[in-house]
Amino acid sequence: MKRLFITLLILIFTVSVYSQDINKKTAEQKAPLIEKKDGDLDAEQIIERNKDALVSVWFHTDNYSSFYYSSLPKDTTILSGSGFIFDSRGFLGTNYHVVDGFDSLIVKTSDGTFYEAELVYVEEKNDVAILRILNGGDKIFPTVKIGNSDLPKVGQSVFAVGSPLGFEYTISEGIIAAIRENEKVSFNDPATYALIEKNFDKVIQITAAISPGNSGGALFNAKGEVIGITTYSYGFYGNLNFAIAINSFTRVANNINFAALDNDETFLEKKKDNLFNSNYRLAESYKLNLYSNWFYTKQRDTMKVYDTMTVKQDSINQLHFNKAEQYYNMCIDMRPDTFYVYQGLMDLYVFTEKFDKAESLYSTIKERFYSDSLLSTFSSSLAQAYSTSKDYKKALTFYEKIYSKDTNDVYILSQIADLYYKQKEVKKSEGIYKKMIKKDENNVNGYVQLGKINYERGDYKDARKYIEEAFEKTFLDEYSYGSYFDLHYYRGLIAVKEDRKMEAMLAYIDLKNTYTYTKEESEKKLALYKAIKKMEE
Repeated sequence: MKRLFITLLILIFTVSVYSQDINKKTAEQKAPLIEKKDGDLDAEQIIERNKDALVSVWFHTDNYSSFYYSSLPKDTTILSGSGFIFDSRGFLGTNYHVVDGFDSLIVKTSDGTFYEAELVYVEEKNDVAILRILNGGDKIFPTVKIGNSDLPKVGQSVFAVGSPLGFEYTISEGIIAAIRENEKVSFNDPATYALIEKNFDKVIQITAAISPGNSGGALFNAKGEVIGITTYSYGFYGNLNFAIAINSFTRVANNINFAALDNDETFLEKKKDNLFNSNYRLAESYKLNLYSNWFYTKQRDTMKVYDTMTVKQDSINQLHFNKAEQYYNMCIDMRPDTFYVYQGLMDLYVFTEKFDKAESLYSTIKERFYSDSLLSTFSSSLAQAYSTSKDYKKALTFYEKIYSKDTNDVYILSQIADLYYKQKEVKKSEGIYKKMIKKDENNVNGYVQLGKINYERGDYKDARKYIEEAFEKTFLDEYSYGSYFDLHYYRGLIAVKEDRKMEAMLAYIDLKNTYTYTKEESEKKLALYKAIKKMEE
């Protein structure tokens, strides 16, 4: 009995100790991994105290496509990233890749107000950008408190606030996983998916979740101070997220006199540069949009098609033409000696067959630029345009202008000869081709064209002489590829006329292996094949 009593006591004691141990372990498991220190804030307090100083960064676009957005309609405002106001006059920090290449920047504050913004300063190396709100009037903006990124340590709590995937004022909590110096990284821009390569001075690796749209947002410590700018993530490889150390940003901001900014010559010149580049980018963008949809306009003009889609797209094309022309002219007004702007505008006129405008622009260019090579560039554009539209006389006018400046330009000489041939001035064309091969004895195209002319007049002996000469020259002239088709075609036809079946078949094999660009060329292949088959009959 006594032994049983002792056994029961031991059992009760054991169960009691075990129960206490379980409770102790459960309590330990429930305890936070990081103890909150006096003065530390939780996520709710962080967002509450700083929300009014945090912004989302947008841009306005007429046409935009990206990895995430696919394509968007005209006249669209798109969220690009996040930012934080650090100066009450409306200056804010973000990432450079958030604003790079975008015009019409817009900032949205927590009360839903949209403000226009301009780029003040960038440091590409650390992906830092500073913007200024333009139409805030005398408003005093709330600001965040900037911390010191030299103080944080691995394991400390952090809070990331931004607009991931458009969900504004999203807060995520985590810890500092590592602090990395001179970090070389490559990551994809969340909007365009373009590869970005950087070598940051210092980054803070965090476990707080970030996604596209977080870029440029504030990373807070537990005291509510900004210690980093959330910048990139290796989202496909686990929870690997990074923020630029805020001291990199502070160093940039401390070098700017914000009060005297509008009197700073460097900044004002930079603003002019930005405006000029913005206008030029817009002009090029509208032109490219026009180019990609021009076939609708051609349908209307050549086929008299007036279906709803054609009419709608044609009106959009007209709008894009007007916009492109407008922005090119704005660039010319700003910097009238910028050659490539005139070139862009000339290309626009030539492509859309606005020949009167092209010639008027050419007259302006002649008055402003005195370089023969520059003028030849524009003359060549106009000549090609008129040649395409079959206005051969006008095309000749411009090609002859170019040739008068450089009589050694064999390419221009060949264009002139070709235009005379198209106008059925065969003798004149033949004389120019002969002149051309005297200047360049290895010019395959010249020999081929002379062979063609002689074949068409029935002089197969001379035709064969020129074509065989051309065939030999192909081994010497590395730029003769464009002449290969006619070379093999007429080589085959001449062989058929002279009853040289093997030579005709070899020419056909060479012709068949030559890439065909047009329906006419495909028909020529068939014609030579039929001619050889007829020889067999």
